[in-house]
Amino acid sequence: MTAPPTAAGAALRDELGTLVLDLLAAPSPNPPGDVRDVAGVVTAYCDRAGLPHRLDRPAARRRNIVVDVLGTTGPDGRHLVWNGHLDTFPASGPPSRPRRVADRVHGRGAVDMKGGVAAFLVAARRLRESAGDLPGRLSLVLVCDEETFGPLGARGLLRRRPDLLGDALVSTEPSSLGLVRVAERGYLWLMVHVPGQSMHAAYPGAGEGAILRAAGFARRVAGLVAEVNRGLAAAHPPPGARDEAMDRLLGDGAARIVREVSLNLGTVRGGLAVNMRPADCRLSVDLRVPETVDPQDLLGRVEELAREAGARVEVLGRGPANSTGEDADIVTAVTEAVTRRTGHRPVPSTGIGCTDARLWRHAGVPACVIGPDPATMGTDDEHVRLAELEALVDILCDSARQYLSGES
Repeated sequence: MTAPPTAAGAALRDELGTLVLDLLAAPSPNPPGDVRDVAGVVTAYCDRAGLPHRLDRPAARRRNIVVDVLGTTGPDGRHLVWNGHLDTFPASGPPSRPRRVADRVHGRGAVDMKGGVAAFLVAARRLRESAGDLPGRLSLVLVCDEETFGPLGARGLLRRRPDLLGDALVSTEPSSLGLVRVAERGYLWLMVHVPGQSMHAAYPGAGEGAILRAAGFARRVAGLVAEVNRGLAAAHPPPGARDEAMDRLLGDGAARIVREVSLNLGTVRGGLAVNMRPADCRLSVDLRVPETVDPQDLLGRVEELAREAGARVEVLGRGPANSTGEDADIVTAVTEAVTRRTGHRPVPSTGIGCTDARLWRHAGVPACVIGPDPATMGTDDEHVRLAELEALVDILCDSARQYLSGES
């Protein structure tokens, strides 16, 4: 539940609504990952709001933006980093026209995560105008290349600017205001190359063909994942209050999913014509791995299945499960800010998907995620509620003040 709107709240929602629409009107699907137009919307807002910013150009069509919200590069005080991304999922069909309908803004990326980016920018403006002598430093880092976990976004920027690791991180990736995400599963992204022999499909001698062989491999991988998950389910205690909160806020089964290995076959490519046996097939595989499963062990078992199918596994990306202690100062600050704003204490949780927050955790920096309801993320009717973004702005400002001042 969020606070009832006031005149100031209505003005804030209008500012947020306009900014989200402007961000959505600059499409940035990844692939291909061209974020120049949406980066221009961000820098234009920063110029109007008096927010100092710098562009990082890792490639021709890619942009990362660093906004110096508060403080300097000096050693005094804490350094809080806010992180979001400018790229979005590609649309499954012709993208819908960005539009505002009452309290909702619709469009590809409204939830993941241009709504969260807008909340960051408006919160940055408010803090810069009202922070006074608040100690420490606050940086807003908006990056490209998150949707594909590519090297040009946060990964590359942190290599060039290790000072942007800071002392703590907050992300506004989708989570719902009832959950503070303090952990994520690991991931394995694979491309499986299945060879075959090209020839006329009606003649004997070429076996079942690469695509059918790939389908058989996929069934065996699905069986492996089901076997692993049966073992995980048998070892898990009965559901508790946190499980119930995750299921209520994210949908039935959410708490179970974050404890399991999940499997997605994202793309299948192979063949030239309906009447030819395909010479090869490439199958992309997305595996998400909880902390109770060794990703290297799982990879070895998948590679064994591939060898049995005469296939080869290429690792596109990998990363271990990661977490931040629930008693970390930044988690406390965000949790208490949400409680003050909504009247309900959020539940610490594991994220269903992965975010750039993992990169800060891997470097030993406490990180948490608080953002809008993810229910429509990636759907053809993706939309975000402005009341949620208004509350998120208050939460970001409040938690930043608490964290930077060192209050508990």
